[in-house]
Amino acid sequence: MKRLALTLLGLFGILVASCAPAPSIVTNVPVTLISVSTPAVKGDVVVLQGRYFGDGRTGGEAANYVLVGANAEGKGGQKVSVVDWTPTRITFVAPELGGNGWVFVYAGGVRSNGLPTNLP
Repeated sequence: MKRLALTLLGLFGILVASCAPAPSIVTNVPVTLISVSTPAVKGDVVVLQGRYFGDGRTGGEAANYVLVGANAEGKGGQKVSVVDWTPTRITFVAPELGGNGWVFVYAGGVRSNGLPTNLP
């Protein structure tokens, strides 16, 4: 009787284990921009807060940059020189030409949502 119970318990364990979802790796997660600080004057540091910015190096400069002064669709604007880049925070110096419009982050070639900004 014990042998039957152990056999049934073992089969039940195998059945449960086979029903578990297979682990998967998510790629191209949505780069999410949450907030943009507004500096007082040109040359001040601007802070972007968000998620999934990555390390700022994967894919090179062509795949990782900040675009300021674009329209709501992400067209136009200017790339800015980034001071510091972490997975949740990017800092850059407010550009001399200002940056009225929208700001976007491109991380690993994936564009974030845009946020309106009015840089001096």
